Amino acid sequence: MGKVIALIKIMPDGVKSDDELRALMQSVKNTVKPPVELTRMDAKDIAFGLRAVTATIILEDGVGGPEPICDALAKIPGVESVEVTDMGRI
Repeated sequence: MGKVIALIKIMPDGVKSDDELRALMQSVKNTVKPPVELTRMDAKDIAFGLRAVTATIILEDGVGGPEPICDALAKIPGVESVEVTDMGRI
């Protein structure tokens, strides 16, 4: 089996301060556990002070896709939505 790479966009439930966004990013790091590997995470400006967190993950092809990790990320307090924006095999 191969590996799958996915880009996930995590939208907070409103405008967050830098400290709140850092805390959200730390929660994302704490949520992503093996066999899923978090390879990169950034804050992206959306509009009017609203910022999203983008996370790049790598997982085994047979794990069942990124849906289980997206479901776990959606349960983090302060997260409004989680969406896979891009996915492919590596």
